[in-house]
Amino acid sequence: MSGRTRPPRLAAALALALALPAQAQVPGLPAALQPYYEALLADGEWGAVLNLQRMGLEAIDQGQPEVAATAFDAAIERIELVYADSQAAKKARSLWSSEGVKDFKGEPYERAMAYYYRGLLFLAEGDYGNARAAFRAAEYQDTVAEQEEYAGDFGLMSLLAGWASQCEGDAAMAAEFYGRAAAQQPQGLQPPAPGADTLVLVESGGAPVKAATGGYGEALQLKPGDNSFVAVRMGGQELAALGDVGWQARTRGGRMIDVVLDGKASFREGAETVGSAGVSLGAQVAAFAPGDDSLAVAGALAVVGVAATLIGGAVKAKADIRAWDNLPDRIYGGFVAGGARPLPPVSEAEGDGEQWPIEAPVIDRRAGACRLVLYRTREPATLRAQAVSNLSEPERRKLLKRNEQRDRAFRSQMAALFAAAPGEAAEPPGPGE
Repeated sequence: MSGRTRPPRLAAALALALALPAQAQVPGLPAALQPYYEALLADGEWGAVLNLQRMGLEAIDQGQPEVAATAFDAAIERIELVYADSQAAKKARSLWSSEGVKDFKGEPYERAMAYYYRGLLFLAEGDYGNARAAFRAAEYQDTVAEQEEYAGDFGLMSLLAGWASQCEGDAAMAAEFYGRAAAQQPQGLQPPAPGADTLVLVESGGAPVKAATGGYGEALQLKPGDNSFVAVRMGGQELAALGDVGWQARTRGGRMIDVVLDGKASFREGAETVGSAGVSLGAQVAAFAPGDDSLAVAGALAVVGVAATLIGGAVKAKADIRAWDNLPDRIYGGFVAGGARPLPPVSEAEGDGEQWPIEAPVIDRRAGACRLVLYRTREPATLRAQAVSNLSEPERRKLLKRNEQRDRAFRSQMAALFAAAPGEAAEPPGPGE
């Protein structure tokens, strides 16, 4: 089990937000989720998507599916304004990018995972049509960035769309999605065997990490999360690796990237790219300096220096390193004929063979023909309430002041939204309930 100690409440952050105290308490919201709600109000629309995602997943961990569904629906509503598969969203995307709005919408993998968790909640409810739609939207989100689109390669989402279709009784559609999943991820994505009625998912490791790099901190670099485990076992059987969130973060359409700058990915091309750039620069310098003319060489270097200065002056603001930090690194799982019986023990295995048991699932629910069992290795209530940001305190104050009017409306909206969907007392799920 992994996690970090939760710091004190966000008194300093809350003091920055106008009209916050009257809206900071929601009747029925579990006390353990209150710090995440306060962080949501404190950051306003600037951090709404991220805070809703973090709060939604924390609510799943704490056994509060209604709160989780409310949070993910609100996050997805904002994602759809920019990243839906529509002409209106494409227009909004171009305007959003060119205007440099810094409201968090997330990298492709983060948006995909928002739909993934909403899809799982629909599965648990037995709403298989909406579950399938959510998984299909998750696959789409993994293909689209601010200014570019890529081939889809998140096969887990197609596999889950197939399972939702099978649970709904549409065998033909299920077979179509299973075939798509196998083509996207040739290794490890097998359709369920006949008679399987239970989907088991085990999420392992820490979330991908974001870092600002470049001379001005203007480029975003994505790194894999912390994960010392190499396998997950249920009983004596090793579960297949169905999804690699870290890989999805560090790739676009299956190709590795070095950094993301202004919404565009810089792909890792290898030494030949560096070599060709060097040859090009050398040719330009030689053009200024035939033979051994030192003055011409100096002039050429001066031109390069002026160009570098112009480029530096045009550099965008520093990269946003806010990240959805309670995501997993990898997702393991499989389909079994579990009925309503307790499943064999589940554990993570390190490279030396040592195993660490995962005590209980965060979701174990049968709805209609199918059962969903979700294990997560992060302990509930160990996530720090506010996401890490590289904004300085003066920058944050200036941001909140600029957003004062719309954030007042935002807080009223959130208060009404979560008051309408109060949480329930959390209890460990029984087998197949």
